[in-house]
Amino acid sequence: MATRIIPFIDGMKIGLGYNRLTGDRLPTPAIQGTSISSLQGAGGQQVTIGCTTIQDVETLHKSLGISVDAAGSYMGFSGSAKVDYANSCDFSSFSTYVVVRVSVQNAFESIDFPVFSPDANELLVNNNPDRFRQRFGDTFIAGVRKGGEYFAIYQITGSDQSEKESVAVKVHAAFNGGLTSAELNTSVNTASSQSSSHLEIHVHVFRQGTIATADLNLEDIMKTAKEFPIGVSGDKAFPYAVLLQDYEGLKNPNDQFVYVDIQNKQDVLEDLAKKRFEFLALRDDLKYILKHIDDFQNADGTSVVREKLIKDFDEVVSAINTMQKEASICVRNPKECQLTNFEVAKFSLPILAKGTEDVLVTRGEVMVNQDPLALMLRSSLPDAASRRGFTIAFAINNGQDTLPGPGKDRIRDSLIEAERGGYNTAVSYYLQRNNGLEFVKKGAAIAKIDPKVAEARTLETDALYLLGFDIATGLFGNPALGGQGDTVWGPGKQRIFDSLSSTAKRGFDASLKFHLGPLPLPGHS
Repeated sequence: MATRIIPFIDGMKIGLGYNRLTGDRLPTPAIQGTSISSLQGAGGQQVTIGCTTIQDVETLHKSLGISVDAAGSYMGFSGSAKVDYANSCDFSSFSTYVVVRVSVQNAFESIDFPVFSPDANELLVNNNPDRFRQRFGDTFIAGVRKGGEYFAIYQITGSDQSEKESVAVKVHAAFNGGLTSAELNTSVNTASSQSSSHLEIHVHVFRQGTIATADLNLEDIMKTAKEFPIGVSGDKAFPYAVLLQDYEGLKNPNDQFVYVDIQNKQDVLEDLAKKRFEFLALRDDLKYILKHIDDFQNADGTSVVREKLIKDFDEVVSAINTMQKEASICVRNPKECQLTNFEVAKFSLPILAKGTEDVLVTRGEVMVNQDPLALMLRSSLPDAASRRGFTIAFAINNGQDTLPGPGKDRIRDSLIEAERGGYNTAVSYYLQRNNGLEFVKKGAAIAKIDPKVAEARTLETDALYLLGFDIATGLFGNPALGGQGDTVWGPGKQRIFDSLSSTAKRGFDASLKFHLGPLPLPGHS
């Protein structure tokens, strides 16, 4: 019997039918059972607490437990307070989110030995699937999860990704106890006042179905988070999620009865919901650009025309409204499911003006100059535009990241085409470097004091080859000179090796052979 968990909505009761397309709970009981009970011996609480940085709205929804499968929540039909809460956030690509989440699960209550109610049974016997679906939907509420959920979303908005990531790192540090609340507040206020990218931080708090905006005080948020499990224990527990089950698993008095199939419509609406997300993000991108239009230019370097941008904004809003209207018709009457095709690619967004990018260039220049291999790699690029893109990439979180991400992609896409190749080269380089940074430093230091290592290292002059060589020297080099002196392979080394480009792998293997000899290391191929 297929099941799914969705957010609780006022009026939900165990045994009621539920329409997953519209997000409606139906008023007449579809199911009855002998009793409603919780799992024996499961009277305690399961508490989950975490802090996560999120770069896009779809992932934000999923982190809140909202999905397309959760009754059309993406289209806003379900009436869920949690959906309203998520929608209180800005959807633009200029926003990053840090989510503090507390989930408290008390014992799960479910219906015992479910069977169809007399009203539902009558429609089944009379073989009336359309009327059955109208009255009882396509699933029924089989159980209720009580306890509660608490969310605090730090929405960090601005045009400089590195500034946003810096604030996100500080929020994480405060969450983990590395910063006090006062230190966080001072740091955030300083960053906002000194920002050249209109940095703003807003906090949205959700607790048991309520929406509020809180002061930027992590101490208050964490105090609430820690006390929250006690506040929703026992008879104070809040029903915050329900379990849906399909009808197919129940005993049916009519073996010839065929339930209305909604899977195709769900697939269509899921695609439309994702398209709607794209347009919501585009709408808020345009809204941000209109607010700070002097910071932007067209891709060809010309000035942005406000009237054209307003026209695009109005067209995007109209498209969103049309999607909403057509989806509403579709879920109410699947036979009239006619959807207009909308494409985000039709719209061309302005990019950050060079004056704004110059801040990134200045910051990136400092970081590149601290890394001899980065300097070597940048100098090998064919033209000034690609070298500029390379430098800008090093300004993103000061080139300290170890993973790719949508934030970096958005900045790359804001650059002119000629700068993007150099940008990609820089990101690829420092992700490889940072995944083995400790050993890069050790290997380079050894090469400075050991002439034989230095000679072997320079058989090739490609910066990525040298990077791979230095990492392996740090791992397998002489301990007396600062190397780790390893002689065996392992999963940690494999992860580092797998993160390298083919050129860097060639340098790694050359260094490995130099330090340990020609015989292959067991486990490494």
